[in-house]
Amino acid sequence: MNVHVAILRKPYLDAVLAGTKTIESRLTRTAKEPYGSIAAGERLFLKQSGGPFRATAIAVGVEQFGGLRPSDVEGLRRRFQARVGGDHAYWRDKRDARFAVFVTLGAVESLSAGPSYAVQSMRAWYTLPGSVSPLHETVLTSGAIRNRYAALPGVSERLRGSRLTLVLPDGREVSTEFAAGSRLRWRGWGEVYAAAGVSPGDRVRYVALGDDRFAVSFPGKAS
Repeated sequence: MNVHVAILRKPYLDAVLAGTKTIESRLTRTAKEPYGSIAAGERLFLKQSGGPFRATAIAVGVEQFGGLRPSDVEGLRRRFQARVGGDHAYWRDKRDARFAVFVTLGAVESLSAGPSYAVQSMRAWYTLPGSVSPLHETVLTSGAIRNRYAALPGVSERLRGSRLTLVLPDGREVSTEFAAGSRLRWRGWGEVYAAAGVSPGDRVRYVALGDDRFAVSFPGKAS
């Protein structure tokens, strides 16, 4: 599954984090990304234009349109304006767009990490393979909590045989490696789970801080 980097101006990104902007729109004269390259369920990393990564979200809905005329763009403005935002100047500048994509954002969270990518001038959207995502999650089962183990999905093949450093929520660092599959060999999770007050269905999140270093957190229930 792909991941996406969407670059937004600060006021729009602030509105996403405040929950007042729930759809990210891209209207273009040619069929540029994300047109034809994003699907519901894929993750976005939201980066401030000229600044850092500030959030992540899941595309919970995608609608796209081609062959647009100015009258069509006006119809899209009336339909989506309340959830997209954008002032009069924004929609005026988009009146000659031929293609449009509207991505409904869900599970919006602050996040200062994002994937590495080759920057291209004037480009504001990047579709990337899921393997470059710095964020990896798994859902805790009752068995994992009871038996005090955790798994780190998505990187076990790449890092098989390597030592990993986990930065725990309390700041402690532990060294471990993979045992079977994506399961981690370190068995000190009982204390960590107790301190975090987790329960079955909660997520374990790992954010890559380097090739073999991951920050661990528990952001709550899976959506």
